[in-house]
Amino acid sequence: MNRLLTAAALVTMAALTAAPALAATTTTMTKSTTTAVTKPVAKPVAAKPAVLTFKLIDANHDGKISFEELKKYFPALTKAEFAKYAGKDGFLDHAGLAAFFKAQKAAPAAAPAKPAMTKTTTKTTTKTTTK
Repeated sequence: MNRLLTAAALVTMAALTAAPALAATTTTMTKSTTTAVTKPVAKPVAAKPAVLTFKLIDANHDGKISFEELKKYFPALTKAEFAKYAGKDGFLDHAGLAAFFKAQKAAPAAAPAKPAMTKTTTKTTTKTTTK
């Protein structure tokens, strides 16, 4: 039984080592003449990351987030809104950023829905009576 397994292993090893050499000698190449219509490739747009982290926002890696660093990801951010969550030094730390994210998440739910554009019309009626 051992001899049979040893022989099978040797045959397998020989086949595996000979396969690349065999493949290299029996390669046939065919010339393809198909033409494909190519569309212009659009320039890739820098996508916003799915998850914003403190480390990602802190561009200069100083351990605190400045107004300019956060403004890159939240263009509508105002200095007054940033100041609500900033510490005494004027920067966001981990807790300040967490509070900012929590407020951003709650803001759309808490804000009243904007009314749909309604058309107001005024009817003028005149009543004429004759005697």
